[in-house]
Order: sequence, then structure tokens, then C-alpha cells
Amino acid sequence: MKNFVVIGLGNFGFNIVQNLAKKGKNVLAIDSDPEKVNNVKYIASDAVVGDAKQIEFLREFIDTSVDAIIISTGLNKFDSILAVHHLNMMGIKNIIVKAVDDTHAQILKIMGAAEIVFPEKDIADWWANKLADPNLIEHLPLASDYSIVEFACPDGFTGKSLKDLQLRTKYKVLLIAVKDILKDEFLLMPEANYKLKPDTILLLMGKKSDIRRMKLKP
Repeated sequence: MKNFVVIGLGNFGFNIVQNLAKKGKNVLAIDSDPEKVNNVKYIASDAVVGDAKQIEFLREFIDTSVDAIIISTGLNKFDSILAVHHLNMMGIKNIIVKAVDDTHAQILKIMGAAEIVFPEKDIADWWANKLADPNLIEHLPLASDYSIVEFACPDGFTGKSLKDLQLRTKYKVLLIAVKDILKDEFLLMPEANYKLKPDTILLLMGKKSDIRRMKLKP
């Protein structure tokens, strides 16, 4: 089971905790406000009142093997910057941070954040695209048990045609596209006689259970 830490329990942080918990993940929720921690203590696996600016606190409560840490400390840029610095010093690589503005994002990247999130901007972009072209399939939500995923082409698939692999028949998985990393070429819905090459990325769609079961082995 994957383990996550969420630092900062405002609207964004609270919803991240809630959604990860619904998916059965272990979540440690942290905030300096006891009331916010109290609100989430029956949702998260564990909830702690503490100051993420203090490296001693972070070392005491955070396991460095955690899968990801999500930081959302509101408008206080210094808090998130210092927290990222401490976590990076602890050896944690997958640090995801909600940024206030572009300058804040740049500093967070320098300090060691792996990914920057702009929730309001991302939602605005999504709605703008949806309103501008509502027929785009990429904007249609998938059913909860389906997923679109990217996989590096496994060695066992290279040199074989799609007809040989029978992905749909054997695994109930649909190959949507293939991207050649070296040539930076993108092939949509390749023909049955197309042979997979090394250094390519496969874009697959199917039930999550089928994709997991497939394990990309011919």
C-alpha cells in the first residue's frame, strides 16, 4: 500500500487527504492549526499538529520511504519553501507543492520540488478547453474502473507486431498510440502489422484490473 503525507489542510490539502483515503491509501495529515487537524483525524490514517518549518518535527513524524509528500500551506510562500528545503535535505524526492505564483514555483523547483501544482489555474485551463471545444474526447471523464496509462515498451514486445501480441484479445487492453522517444514521433492508432520498437512509449486504455494483470508480458 502506498504512503503519502499532506502538509497543510486548507481546501486543497483537505481534499487531497480525503481522496487518497477513499482510494485506500495511507495518509499522514499535518497542519499547525489544531482545528484543521481535528477535522481530518477521522479521515486520514494519522493526523498531527506540527510546524513543517521545523526539520526536527519532520524527521520525527515522516518516514523517508514515503511515496510522495504534498505541500499546500496557503499564501505563506516561506513556509512551503522551507518545508521543501528540509524534506529535500532528508532525501525525499517526490515532493509536490501548491504554488502561489510563477516566482514561488521557480523557487520551489530550485529548492527541490519534483512537481508544482496550480489548482485554480489548472481548473481554469480545463474549463476553457472544455468550453472552447466540448467534443474533444480527452475531456470526457473515464469510468472509475478504467484508466489511460503510459508504459515503456517492454523488451518482450519489441520486434513483434500488434497482430502477434493480440493486446485486445489477450489482455482486453487497447493500444491508442505509440511514441518514438528517439525520433520524437507520435503514431496514433497503429495498424495491426506495426512492429513495436525499443525506446518507445505505449499509450494504453483499459480496465485498471486488466492493465495490472497484463504486467506488460507477452
